[in-house]
Amino acid sequence: MPQFKGMAEAPEQIWLMARSLDELVPAESDVRAFREVMERLDFRLLEMSYSEVGRPAYPPRVLAQLMVYAYSKGVRSSRKIEEMAKCDVRYMWLAGGLKPDHQTIARFRRNRFSELSELFTDSVRVCAAAGLVTLRVGAADGTKIEANASRKSLYDQKRIERERQEVQRILEEAEAIDEAEDRAEGVCGGEVPDELRDAEARKARLDEISERLRESKRKAISSSDPECRMMKCDGRIRPGYNVQAVVDADSLVVAAVLVTEAENDHGQLPQLAEMATQSAGTAPGVVVADTGYCDEETLKWVKESGQEVLVPPQKHSQEDKREGDEFSSRRFVLDEEKDVMICPKGHELVFKDERTYDSGTYRRYAGTECKGCDSQKVCCRGRPSRQVSISVVHSVRLGMRDKLETAEGKALYALRKQSVEPVFGHWKANLGFRRFLLRGKSGAAAEIALICIAHNVSKCAALGLVLAADVIFGLFSAIRRPAGTYTPACQYVAVVRF
Repeated sequence: MPQFKGMAEAPEQIWLMARSLDELVPAESDVRAFREVMERLDFRLLEMSYSEVGRPAYPPRVLAQLMVYAYSKGVRSSRKIEEMAKCDVRYMWLAGGLKPDHQTIARFRRNRFSELSELFTDSVRVCAAAGLVTLRVGAADGTKIEANASRKSLYDQKRIERERQEVQRILEEAEAIDEAEDRAEGVCGGEVPDELRDAEARKARLDEISERLRESKRKAISSSDPECRMMKCDGRIRPGYNVQAVVDADSLVVAAVLVTEAENDHGQLPQLAEMATQSAGTAPGVVVADTGYCDEETLKWVKESGQEVLVPPQKHSQEDKREGDEFSSRRFVLDEEKDVMICPKGHELVFKDERTYDSGTYRRYAGTECKGCDSQKVCCRGRPSRQVSISVVHSVRLGMRDKLETAEGKALYALRKQSVEPVFGHWKANLGFRRFLLRGKSGAAAEIALICIAHNVSKCAALGLVLAADVIFGLFSAIRRPAGTYTPACQYVAVVRF
């Protein structure tokens, strides 16, 4: 009895009956479900971006499906994707035998970032039509991802001046050597020395970097990727981008994503909520986010829009200097109708002025009945009258704090860390997405679109959901209507198992 199994087919065996690619891909392979969902995306905008003149291009539908599937497996290198399209039967089946080279793949990813962003929006709409996205709770958060730039590429004004001095020294030294050689040989002119030519190019480069630094109004910029900024990425200070996302708490589908060069999350929530509404066709029931999103402009938007938001308010130094004191500013009650503050003793403090600090804009109120009050010494602490400053969005912050102290508010807010953070963890730990391959904000946006499409399509494919063709046609008709007229098609969707 043989010790080992024999090969079913020798590699050099000739097949008398030709096999199809479909036979080589197992029926249970995830690429089949992946393609079924990808085919439901709307590629019209992507296809229309190509010219009809010239040599036929690779179908953008095929390139997009190849790249998205590769990203879902943690493969982002264009050379590796080219290799897969030639050797891996799943990629060969997905591409229908087409074998685009790595330059074609890289150029597609670099130049089609706006179309890929729209394709991501379609992935959200397809997931919503399948009933995966309800946005009962939308969890928002940000994560820092390294840019394709090293710390050595960073230039501040001191480094620019230091290198300019070095370049000037090289230029003067090269000119002196050139003049000495001309006098010795009795000739004038000739070829420009290499060191002089290199120094002049370096000087022009420094002038360009200096101009970019001046226009950016930053302390330092990267010479290789001027749009990125220094951020804390995975515990280290590196050039990077701040990736913002809203994730549906029920399905962990990414409903909105945004790439910014902002170092913090201030002011990002209104745009994220609007993007999620446009993508899913319905406004989030409630948006939950961490304290980093609790800035003055965001709270003003909460008050004006009526969007339900749960964000822990930050403690402001102007309001909480005497926290825990019997006469802490938190114990003063605002009467918005009369525009006065009521102290714990029932006396009124009248409005004086507005002042702006680093933490926001505050309205200052001053007491008029402090003199003669039996608590003047304790409350005023040596001043003739008590003054209290409160934020212009004080009522919103107070209402937010009250909601978060309820059992329902605590339960809703607890969904944040178990919704959006696992998505970022999957990108970084499982897919190895810790550093961008493309440079510039547009390049980062293209990569984020691909990773989010891969994430959403994989979620839909993993559940074995396919939308009926007539529902898809109706969905795409709906999503092309003007903003605000879209009706979610979840209730009309026929769900079929693969």
